[in-house]
Amino acid sequence: MTAGRHIPALDGIRGLAAILVVLSHFPTFALPIIVNHHVGDYGVLLFFTLSGFLMGHLYLPRPPDRMALASYAAARIARIVPLYACISLLSFAIYRFYPDFIYPIGLVELVRQVSFTSSVSVFWSIGPEFQFYFLFPLIWGATYARKAIRGWLYLAIGGAIAICYAASPWLPGFSAFAKMHIFMAGILCAMLVRRLTPAQMDRLFIPLALFSLLFLALLAYPPAPMTDWIFPSTRHDPKHLVYYGDPLKLGASILIILSATIPHPINDHIWGNRVMRLLGAYSFSLYLLHMPLFQLARLTGMAFGLTVPVQIALALTLSIVAAALSHELFERPVGNWVRRKLTTIWGRPQPASPQPMTVET
Repeated sequence: MTAGRHIPALDGIRGLAAILVVLSHFPTFALPIIVNHHVGDYGVLLFFTLSGFLMGHLYLPRPPDRMALASYAAARIARIVPLYACISLLSFAIYRFYPDFIYPIGLVELVRQVSFTSSVSVFWSIGPEFQFYFLFPLIWGATYARKAIRGWLYLAIGGAIAICYAASPWLPGFSAFAKMHIFMAGILCAMLVRRLTPAQMDRLFIPLALFSLLFLALLAYPPAPMTDWIFPSTRHDPKHLVYYGDPLKLGASILIILSATIPHPINDHIWGNRVMRLLGAYSFSLYLLHMPLFQLARLTGMAFGLTVPVQIALALTLSIVAAALSHELFERPVGNWVRRKLTTIWGRPQPASPQPMTVET
């Protein structure tokens, strides 16, 4: 596979992950459960695995020189910070005047938002993602270290991730260290994809695609004997370790992403079609905005006596339209501007040190 090439089907997988999270929040607003509300855990698991995959796919093929690191840092900050900061500040302002707002962000919580350690609603998952961006260059640099020490660096990184995985029950859920095994699995998946030949990928596609579709069908309609494994209770598991710490669930997430990386007309129709790709493009805005808009739809429905199906349609319509407007009018243009500015500043060559003057005799 060509290193760093754009994979349209992965846009659709990102859109799928966002939809799983959106559907999981129906019970929060007393709307009928369409699917098990724990599908949102699978959505977040897909997001984290996909993030690791994309870091490995986009950046590992290129040596981490000054310009590459500047481009990387600018792109990661521009991807997350502008929209995240805007919605955090807006939520803070709304909460001051409307204490029942779905995002209860007061002054203390705003500080946690700024430090990416928030545990409020969907914001908790942004922290591990952004923190991981600071850790990835260590893995990136290790892949280009001298051959004599590269193996030792890999061993040290692997050992550190194993320790983090073992300690994850005691680590904060918003910490990247508690989720490093997920991000690393995505990176390893990207490294595997780089080594597969087109013939090998063709042979793998049918079994991987069938597995992916079967697993997604099980999420929608789990048979009774498998329900307890697919959707275990988190009553005494506030960090949802039965989802994020389960190697089998992580393996399923990896296989779904691996399936989507294979160039095939079926992938183009299922994941790479225009609707799924647009959902993928809008996913970050949709992820952050859907809960306030669900709350608005619910309050509107109660005030005007709207039926539950109409409330659901209104909630989904408002969320998708707002996400599209947010992406097109704010997220993309502001993100592009921030990326260009930061790349220019950080990628600018350093001025040469002045040479000492010589004294002629």
